[in-house]
Amino acid sequence: MQKEDRLPQNNKEGLLYGVVIAGITALLMCAINICLGAGVVNGGVIISILYSFPLFFVLAMLLEHFVAGRFAEFMCKKFGGKTDGFNARILFRILFTVLAMSFLMTWLGLIYGELLSIGTVTTAVFTDFLLAWPRNFFLALWIEILIAQPLARKVMRTLHARKERSSAILEPNMQVNYLVDDSAERNRFNKNKK
Repeated sequence: MQKEDRLPQNNKEGLLYGVVIAGITALLMCAINICLGAGVVNGGVIISILYSFPLFFVLAMLLEHFVAGRFAEFMCKKFGGKTDGFNARILFRILFTVLAMSFLMTWLGLIYGELLSIGTVTTAVFTDFLLAWPRNFFLALWIEILIAQPLARKVMRTLHARKERSSAILEPNMQVNYLVDDSAERNRFNKNKK
């Protein structure tokens, strides 16, 4: 099978791909949810977003790798076909990853918000979840489809193109003509060298 230049081809590239996607999605989702929770956008809300983003970025990376990514792989194998094209496979992967991530991150976000605002977790988290999760799912789905995934694939294409260009420059352009006996020329060169 031909390697796809829009996707990571090793673990290091996979980490970069994940960082781009999780970074964009976590930042935008964090900003949207904090702004909606505060009901206003001001300096305090922006500081709260910047303060919360690193935590949710790390959580998103860990959850995607250990939980949502595995769930998405399982579901893609179950529902995807061998004849599915690149876009269909990517769309299935996005759908199932966002389904799991939005579910988990909504719970964590609501718990974090309550702990920060009132210092304890109440039963209101359960009713808030029923309202917040569908919104978060659809927001995250569109962020992934329209922003995060295309940017991550562009990063991969750029990275692979640079690698290809640098390997072409580093490899010497040596063409050997096996039909010509150049042993006499080499001997003469070696004698002149001495």
